[in-house]
Amino acid sequence: MLLSPWPAEAQEAQIGFEVPMTFTFGATVTDRFKNTIPEWLKTIDEPIRVNRSVAAAGARVLIAPTLKLGRHWYFHATFQGNTSPFFHYEAYHVRGYGARIRMLQGFGAYTTGGETGSVTVKVGKLTTAFGQFATRYNDRDNALIDAPMAYGSYLLLRPDLIPCSNFDLEHQQRVHPNVAAYHCNHVESYTYGVLPVTPYGIFGAEVDVTWRRLDGRLQLANGSPSNPQKITSSSQAAQWAGGAGVTVVPGLRVGVSGFRGPWLESSTQSQLDRGLHWRQFNASGIGLDAQWARSRLALSGEWQRLLYSYPNFRSGPSVQYGYVEGKWTLHPRWFAAARAGYQRHSVVTDESTPGHSHFLPTRMAYEFAAGYRPRQGHLLKVGYLWMPSTERYGPRDDVFGFQWVADVPTLSWTR
Repeated sequence: MLLSPWPAEAQEAQIGFEVPMTFTFGATVTDRFKNTIPEWLKTIDEPIRVNRSVAAAGARVLIAPTLKLGRHWYFHATFQGNTSPFFHYEAYHVRGYGARIRMLQGFGAYTTGGETGSVTVKVGKLTTAFGQFATRYNDRDNALIDAPMAYGSYLLLRPDLIPCSNFDLEHQQRVHPNVAAYHCNHVESYTYGVLPVTPYGIFGAEVDVTWRRLDGRLQLANGSPSNPQKITSSSQAAQWAGGAGVTVVPGLRVGVSGFRGPWLESSTQSQLDRGLHWRQFNASGIGLDAQWARSRLALSGEWQRLLYSYPNFRSGPSVQYGYVEGKWTLHPRWFAAARAGYQRHSVVTDESTPGHSHFLPTRMAYEFAAGYRPRQGHLLKVGYLWMPSTERYGPRDDVFGFQWVADVPTLSWTR
């Protein structure tokens, strides 16, 4: 009887190292690859490239080493290498093809707890605590091919340039809907905007707590989820993000999250009136999420409202995102999935002229996919993204895609 607990304790390694890897090959067919920016826009940061193709292929690899030092300490990182274009939002780029490597996460952590609760403290580069989908960056955790619009499409706002009036937000971006074009004080340039909720991590510290059916997280970061900063950036500004959830019944969880903090670049200081500072202008967000699973059906969804403040505006731009997705397991090897989402922009009001319309049209997105698992650790996905829209400048946004996802055998060592 005294010796019986010993095998159970030995099952959990006290010191260990593992390196799981996931490889994805993808192919995409879409009109987005056609050049959507006129030749006369020579001020864009990158060279103009006219692309007559409608198809491209790419690859992505995720490497996630974890080092465990005893029962409480561990270190984790996630590195991503991908060719470009690979993600759907990159299809709008006019830059040439290439490849890049970046770190999505890299942190040290201390964890402790028991059967009813736990506390974990993390420091380093972390997934943002706002929202839920950012944690599903691995393609095998996403039943569809694209991401919801808040995580995988550009919002045409600029943190590096100040708009002077409603004109910058309402008129120019309707003419060129794939670039953010501001014209203020004879300063004019074009860019692709920002990803509203970054999938690439932010530097900071976080505390995660679980107790029975409750979970919570609080994060202090050096940059906004809409404008993450490097650890050496001059535009760093302390801000918070957090979230909480409750498992109402087994299989059903509901949660809430939010963030707030400065989001402009320090370079905008020269465009501000005397007495103003770029750190006075915040971005904030509030979100609701829910996940439900029973038998072969799994449903999840999010609603988010993000608000961005600028000088010269009494009512700054805000945007709402929402989506609902479902996955139906047809067979141990087959599944079907669908997602419906929307993006709705606010009416903006500058200091002299009231806004008359939403600064950009509402967008809808409907995505469908089918998945097949030919063997353990392999997944094939075929999907179609349909984005109905009014008559507009440039090509259609619809996308047909294919992905092959494979888990590479894990390198591991334990003691």
